Amino acid sequence: MLMRQDRTDAATSEALHFAQSMLDGSSTAFYEVDGRYNLQRFLLSGVPEPFHRQYVEGMGEFDPQHPRHAGGLVVARLSRTMSSRRPDEMARYRAFVDQCGIVDMMDFFFRRDDQIVAGMSVGWSKDARIPDGVEVIAQKIHQYLQFNLVGRPAGSEDGQRYGLTSREMDVVRLLCCGRTNREIGEGLKIGQATVKTHLIHIFEKLGVETRSAVVALMARPN
Repeated sequence: MLMRQDRTDAATSEALHFAQSMLDGSSTAFYEVDGRYNLQRFLLSGVPEPFHRQYVEGMGEFDPQHPRHAGGLVVARLSRTMSSRRPDEMARYRAFVDQCGIVDMMDFFFRRDDQIVAGMSVGWSKDARIPDGVEVIAQKIHQYLQFNLVGRPAGSEDGQRYGLTSREMDVVRLLCCGRTNREIGEGLKIGQATVKTHLIHIFEKLGVETRSAVVALMARPN
């Protein structure tokens, strides 16, 4: 059951449930990452509310698998990451996850142009069965998840190909990130009526009728 929805698009929800089912996880959290490695726009499934609240209020600073520590990793397993650190460094975070009933976590990192733009955590509670070869499974599904969650960024060549203006491309990029009309308007400092007008023109130029069709078209390889 989804507990908190700062991001609400159906594709993200489906990817969340896919990862949770493939890894037999007890909980899953998707989030976006800004240029300063701040986590935002969470979509949670089965995550204990105390865990999420304390994490965003400060415990994330002690997370050894926070995106700022990911380096070139695409997936990371908390039990292995913590075992490679000094026990005194991990004591506070270990106590935190234990308190919330979490025995292990697998983190996925999703990139555009070598920059982490989103991530996903799958957690296991004390009653969960962690599948054999879970890290191999995670590696295999990472590319699928990354494509469905962040896709290929819409670039200037897309605008030229379809005759989109620079402002229409701004709208397309935000739309492909799952933003609502209100969020697009706030991000671009324009009214929602203007956003709707841009979308009408975008749909006409791309020859599509829905937002999901825009995302699918932009995700196609050049």
